[in-house]
Amino acid sequence: MTDSSILRNSIVPALETVRRKSTVMALAVALSACGGGGSEPQLAAANSISGGNSQLLESVGGNVNRVSLNSKSAFSDDEIRHFLSRTHFGIERGKTEEIQRIGLSVYIDEMMDYAAPDSRIFEDEARSLLLNDGDPAGLEGKFPGSSDVVEWNIYLLMNNPNAFQEVMGMFWQDHFGVDFVGFRSDEDHLMIDFINMLRERGVGNFRDLMVDVSRHGAMLLFLDGADNSKFAPNENFAREFWELFSFGVDNGYTEEDIIESSRAFTGWRRNKNPVTGLTRLVFDPESKAIGSKQPLKNVIDHDLSQDDYSKMVDLTMAQSGAGGKDLVAVFLAEKLLRHFVSENPDPALVDEFASVLRQNRLNLAPALKSLFLSEAFYSDMAREGLVRDYFEQVVGLVRTTGMTETNGQYRRYLTEMGSIPSRPPSVEGWPEGDDKISSQSSGVELPNFVNELISNRTNQENDGYDIGAALQPAGATGAPEVIDHVAMLLGVSLESGERARLIEFMNTEVDSDGVETPVNYTPQNTSHQSRKLRNLVWIICQHPDFQIK
Repeated sequence: MTDSSILRNSIVPALETVRRKSTVMALAVALSACGGGGSEPQLAAANSISGGNSQLLESVGGNVNRVSLNSKSAFSDDEIRHFLSRTHFGIERGKTEEIQRIGLSVYIDEMMDYAAPDSRIFEDEARSLLLNDGDPAGLEGKFPGSSDVVEWNIYLLMNNPNAFQEVMGMFWQDHFGVDFVGFRSDEDHLMIDFINMLRERGVGNFRDLMVDVSRHGAMLLFLDGADNSKFAPNENFAREFWELFSFGVDNGYTEEDIIESSRAFTGWRRNKNPVTGLTRLVFDPESKAIGSKQPLKNVIDHDLSQDDYSKMVDLTMAQSGAGGKDLVAVFLAEKLLRHFVSENPDPALVDEFASVLRQNRLNLAPALKSLFLSEAFYSDMAREGLVRDYFEQVVGLVRTTGMTETNGQYRRYLTEMGSIPSRPPSVEGWPEGDDKISSQSSGVELPNFVNELISNRTNQENDGYDIGAALQPAGATGAPEVIDHVAMLLGVSLESGERARLIEFMNTEVDSDGVETPVNYTPQNTSHQSRKLRNLVWIICQHPDFQIK
């Protein structure tokens, strides 16, 4: 019998034992009884993580201590790994050493330089996924299918050498939630352009980004801006513009303000380019609402020569709330802190970061650099953990381990997980906090994906992948060092009992008759690497810590 058949034939009774265990490391016992790591650990084992989400709930939120944006002068390896987990989808191999060599401040400057020449080849490779045989000459890639767009976006996430660019791109996809599912085939190209705009402008000026997002064809289609005219007013975009994009719910505006702003957000309509056949959005003075508009106690004079979008953004940026606080800066500060620091940031820290944003005129690069170098970013509050979206877990696992699958498989599993890049579930983006935990509570597809990934050994090895070199520390002599290293890379903190069970798993062989024999794991043994090291990845990915960053 092969290791795979042993695993298939014995996994069901083994799971009955596993389900009675209280921690994920019981999976090591189940797999150990199945031959020390076959090629197909079964999905049903995911359900054996007793209390997994309750452990997650205990890992996030909680006590908040006063912290500040004062800069730190030195950073430990553990702090660098924390930085990577929040800004890079996960802990990438070799990055800790690179950052310690050149310094975190220099590294942050480099990662915010999106124009670096060596970071662009992958974009040409990604663009090839948008091509179709029937594309007209000169318009190659302009008529992608919806699955093409998703796979293109996933490829960028997986392959950009500068992971931070994609982290920020996904932050803005979440902030400015646009789903192109209702777009026509001649409109899908607008989503490509929209995502690229968010990727390219991720650490630029927020005011300028707001103007361009508001006028962008993808946003105009998604929130009905293209249908908002003097003939048929539509409040969808006006409401979300303040509620989700700049102020927050019921914060600084009234229903009358929404009505007035919806009049200001008129003048754009669909137009099909007669040469290319592609839909474009054009400004049409004839559809713009006539007369002055009076949003936020201000007057926008009647002017048919241009739209009122930039005026609306500037009026919004100038609004102050209680105590003279800049409403937009506070809103943006809290959103960024919730994403990078804590689900429940200290209000004083929000105000302090809002002040940094104001001082930098809403230019994000210097403000984020201050945050990433601050005491607050490495405080106990920030280390409590944030729940990762499924796409973060999938992308992080691939980037950390170097194991790959096909673009179609990535798309299929992320679709089944309900966490699809370029397809936020609503204009509100992806769920946050407890809602994210609830939406991921069924959680069987992630173990399924990890199983698919570790079982793709032949294709990976044909592409030159060496799992030993990728996941084992240099000079490793046994299982404990390998276990500690893999757990560190995957962001998992093992308790002593969990670690002991994994060592037992790695140091045990089971023959076809189920007879156990102590055989120490040998890091240089390619058979051990192929079976046990791959299954070690699967087991550790079931740990609750893997779901947080």
